[in-house]
Amino acid sequence: MKNCVPPFIPPDYLQAALRFSLIWMLVVTSLTSGFSQSAGNASKSVQGQVTDLKGQPLPGVNVVVKGSTQGTITGPEGRFSLQAPEAGGMLVFSFIGFLTEELSIGQQSRFTVKLRDNTQQLDEIVVTALGIKREEKSLGYAAQTLGDKAVSDARSNTWVSSLSGKVAGLNLVGTGSGPIGSARITLRGESSLNLDNNQALIVVDGVPVSNRITGTGRGAHLAADSPVDFGSAVSDLNPDDIEKVTVLKGPAATALYGSRAANGALIITTKSGQRKEKGLGVTYNFNTSFDRVLRWPDYQFEYGEGRTDDYYSYLDSEDGTNTSTNVSAGRAWGPKFNGQMYYQYNPAAPDGKPTERTPWEPYKDYISGFFRTGRTTSHSLSLDGSTDKSSARLSLTYLKNEWIVPNTGFERVNAALSLNHRISDKLRISSKINYTNKQSDNLPLSGYNNQTIMYFMIIGTAPNININWFKPYWEEGRENVEQRNPFNTGPDNPYLQVYQMLNRVNRHGLIGNLSATYEFSPRLDLTVRSGLDFGYEDRSQQRPYSMTKYPKGMYREQNVFNYESNTDALLSYRGRIAGAIQYSLSAGANAMSRQYNFNGTYADQLGMPGVYMISNSLDQAVADPSRWRKAINSLYAATQFSWQGRIFLDVTGRNDWSSTLPQGNNSFFYPSVSTSFILNELLPLPQAVSFAKLRMSWAQVGNDTDPYRTARYYDKIYSNSFTNSPTLFNAGLKPEITSSYEAGIDLRVLNNRLGLDLTVYHNNTRNQILAVPVDPTSGFERKVINAGLINSKGMEVQLTGKPVSTSGFKWNTTLNWSANRSYVKELTEGVPSQILGSHNSNVTIEARVGGRMGDMYGQGFQRTPEGQIIYAANGLPAELDPVVR
Repeated sequence: MKNCVPPFIPPDYLQAALRFSLIWMLVVTSLTSGFSQSAGNASKSVQGQVTDLKGQPLPGVNVVVKGSTQGTITGPEGRFSLQAPEAGGMLVFSFIGFLTEELSIGQQSRFTVKLRDNTQQLDEIVVTALGIKREEKSLGYAAQTLGDKAVSDARSNTWVSSLSGKVAGLNLVGTGSGPIGSARITLRGESSLNLDNNQALIVVDGVPVSNRITGTGRGAHLAADSPVDFGSAVSDLNPDDIEKVTVLKGPAATALYGSRAANGALIITTKSGQRKEKGLGVTYNFNTSFDRVLRWPDYQFEYGEGRTDDYYSYLDSEDGTNTSTNVSAGRAWGPKFNGQMYYQYNPAAPDGKPTERTPWEPYKDYISGFFRTGRTTSHSLSLDGSTDKSSARLSLTYLKNEWIVPNTGFERVNAALSLNHRISDKLRISSKINYTNKQSDNLPLSGYNNQTIMYFMIIGTAPNININWFKPYWEEGRENVEQRNPFNTGPDNPYLQVYQMLNRVNRHGLIGNLSATYEFSPRLDLTVRSGLDFGYEDRSQQRPYSMTKYPKGMYREQNVFNYESNTDALLSYRGRIAGAIQYSLSAGANAMSRQYNFNGTYADQLGMPGVYMISNSLDQAVADPSRWRKAINSLYAATQFSWQGRIFLDVTGRNDWSSTLPQGNNSFFYPSVSTSFILNELLPLPQAVSFAKLRMSWAQVGNDTDPYRTARYYDKIYSNSFTNSPTLFNAGLKPEITSSYEAGIDLRVLNNRLGLDLTVYHNNTRNQILAVPVDPTSGFERKVINAGLINSKGMEVQLTGKPVSTSGFKWNTTLNWSANRSYVKELTEGVPSQILGSHNSNVTIEARVGGRMGDMYGQGFQRTPEGQIIYAANGLPAELDPVVR
């Protein structure tokens, strides 16, 4: 395969340079204003640091000489420096969420200031794109922050599921296939025909993390391979290490993250070692939870197995021919349970043949008796401490899950280390590392198949069958060769499934970063950061002899390797213009490199039963390798203006160069503009209004595609040669472009006891990258093109309240509601529909022009010209029309 990695400055650098020169003209002009000082009065230099009562530095605090236009704002470590009158005066320190402090200058030249919380204000510091901290009220786009308790209280096996219902517009689609439970995370619906592009970006401590799900299986419905959910790197994070999760919903909020965040981002900040008390802090948490099946269908226990109510007989007996292991197996349409005596299955006999009649009665746990009460326990120990220059935190967590299906579950070990150290007054370094090891001897299969548990529960048993009769899952004397399946021979024995059809995994994951911040002055600083997301999985699947789909058994091994590195630099400057306008300017660059390697080796028939090794393959073992590389290099800039803390304006721009797009089209620039107005400080509003903010934004973001879609290559090994991809490449691909408009209002009344946050948005996504069918005589099945227009619009509502707030008891509640509609406006000439997914030929998920994303289509009834359904002679509707959908 050809590795298409672009140079850092691509051939079309002139266009990008012109765009960024406009931004930097603003930078130079503002710097000139910021450096100007009034020259008529004698002055002296004063400096210091501003913290909260816990000693945490406060960046962005306004420091002003009272009665003048001289002022500054504190840097990342809360430090400031400015010129003050020699004759004295007052310094005024103000910051959102804290009480304003005034200090006399006098003869002092150095100050240490601790600001007290203002309990009447609820504005928070929000971690936005690239780790930039902003005041919540200054944001011109929708963002929602969840604290650590939101993901650690009433926890489940994976912290991601705890987000359900807590964020307006966030949608979690889980596989529902086992204890690990990976989830697809989307914000504001589906906007791209490439469904892989619709997931939200996950960022942990500034490091983008893959939420890729590499499962197994080729279909969930009656295929030879049933899917197995092995989880994802995101679901393996330890909730005890998470400090907060900030959800950035729209393109305006995530434009600085580039194309991969076109559909929003989850910014996860893990805990550090900063603490109020001196010395070493030790925290131990123990959690245990129990899982049971939530709800059972309303099973009937009046009738037993069979298709006739005349009699029941297991195998042929003097009562009549077999009614149990033939076509009647698994159907509970037989005799009514009235205490009568029938020849039934004999678990003590090798062949199960009965020797006497036994009472005809139901086993009310014939399905529920197979499941157990699941249990998850976790032990977490953390050590943290800090000094005036350093802080550190180390945590170790062990989790063990025993799932509701016997012999399934997993174990996970998490280790997290956070280090911060100030080398000098100007230089600070920090590092965070999260390591995970997840192991399982067996994860369950999902789907509807002979080898899945739920398939057995649906058609493999009946009320007159004791589930314990299946526990001897080998025929006596035929161990490892022939399964014992005394009733319906279609579904495999459930105990054989959980004890012999094993799906193992051993995964090692590492997410870490190292960053350094150099403070040239309280106004100017540079941050350089490098992050790594690494994952390696060792998997195996085994199937014994006599399985319905694998009569000769099967054994497979897979190794999955994920690697992504991100290195970025960000230069930031803060200042004031004419005393009333504060501004900050940032510019930076990012280099991303990603690799994915999948190596599978398959023995689809075993030579010897019960020997699970690739070398035991009856036929030649099959290799299934797949690998790709991708790189994106970027330049970006952002500026923020604030007028008296009442009106805010943000302007950003980013240019990406992607290796997955062809030269000439691999560069795409996207800007964003957002603004917010603090209405309660600009307009006379009723006294009951505590806070009111109007926000608006516009953004344009790009999106690239998967690697190797622009040139011909060999993609598979077949026997001793290679094969071409069935998809025709496109050397002229362009990036997808999404234009987004958003407006919202944040209203809080009754001293912040009740709050309403309302957002409306409208997005258009053009140049969709999709594969459309072509004439098979061309030698290809489909070709990659740019086409299509998807229009998305929606509304999000978040209602917050404090029904009870006393010194001894507080009750906070949040209600979220959202609606999204994504319509297919255009595809391409000659293509009225794009199939996104299908179930055989019965049901398809299609993007049809004029329809909605995600619409499902199936075969329709045959109808008369008047529209009436046509019925067959048996009284049922005639065969479905394969054309009408």
